[in-house]
Amino acid sequence: MSEELAGLKEHYMRCVRCGQCRSVCPVFREIRNETVSPRGKIFLAHLLSSGEAKVNNEAASLLSQCLLCRACSVECPSAIPVHEIVTAARSLAAKKLPSPLKSLLHRKIWSSPARLNFSVSLFRHCQGLLKPAATLNLLPPALSLPGRLPRRPARPSIPGQTPASGKAKMRVGYFLGCSTNYLFPGIARSTVAVLARLGCEVVLPQELKCCGLPQLAAGEDKTAAHMASANLEAFRRLNVKVVVSDCASCTATLKESFPQNGSNGIKVLDLSELLAVLTEGNELKFKTINRVVTYHDPCHLANAQSITAAPRNLLRRICTEFREMPGAAECCGGGGSFVLHHYGTGMAILNKKILNLKKTGAETVATSCPNCIMQLRHGLLKHGSGTEVVSVVQLLAESLEITF
Repeated sequence: MSEELAGLKEHYMRCVRCGQCRSVCPVFREIRNETVSPRGKIFLAHLLSSGEAKVNNEAASLLSQCLLCRACSVECPSAIPVHEIVTAARSLAAKKLPSPLKSLLHRKIWSSPARLNFSVSLFRHCQGLLKPAATLNLLPPALSLPGRLPRRPARPSIPGQTPASGKAKMRVGYFLGCSTNYLFPGIARSTVAVLARLGCEVVLPQELKCCGLPQLAAGEDKTAAHMASANLEAFRRLNVKVVVSDCASCTATLKESFPQNGSNGIKVLDLSELLAVLTEGNELKFKTINRVVTYHDPCHLANAQSITAAPRNLLRRICTEFREMPGAAECCGGGGSFVLHHYGTGMAILNKKILNLKKTGAETVATSCPNCIMQLRHGLLKHGSGTEVVSVVQLLAESLEITF
């Protein structure tokens, strides 16, 4: 039995093939093939673990067709952690079918802040040259998802320590994720400014690495564990007891990886969790945002952390009108690197989300994940819609009349 799947045997053996998972799987809804359904992947993992099936390119391809959105894990009547089984099976596939390119990306570049910063900077400077190639369909269409990268990442503009406005209520460590840092520096600035305005001393370790989710999704579990350990130690050195992030994927990953590495009392909170606490009974005056706003639930917030009410309550407090979106908790089709490898499927899932978004008539859609923002903006642009997509914290900064 494979080492990667051995500890999960009791889980995948509980699968009774009821098919309940298929009703919530966004990938199965589009492809309609049993092999890509959650129960199909559990069966495949069982065969790979027992040696009845070999790890080959076909098996790896089937395992890659999963957003890790966790909708199936939440829905499963047998409480099977399907996402963990898929991740473990991918780890097995990564070892049996090593890819030099993926190894270079996840082990050498993405795990090193300096190398990642250089690579993103290089990509930024080459974007103008890549556009003609993309127009001629010589490059993967998913490369257009980020749009034009900002001139500078967020990290250089945020100090290692930001004092609270007035008397400090608490000291928090800010985990600045890769997507926020490189794609949406404005979200990072809003996060730090809002937390400081609400009475937090904000600490940002300069040596932080990626949260490790891209590595876990690619089957590089040991690399992910090393990065989690390094991040945990960075916050320990600064005597931080509460860590917060504005990226739902980051907080979901940290909440699971930190305890595995002996977090010793360091608590991880999603930003919306902390903002709900800080704004409750706060005497600060919030300016009403005169726009119709709706909300998209990131999978790693709703499914992985069971947080749905906090961001909605914040939006209802500061906006003139909040309208619930049909299927708000359904995946937008991004899934981190999923859309890079399965662009067509990701866009088919996204199209349904955009149609639901349009039904609300909202001028603004807010969410709590930078990757979801990127995906939704891409979809709205393709549909010719001018609806803006922002982070919840950016609207809160606007309500507090914070300017940069």
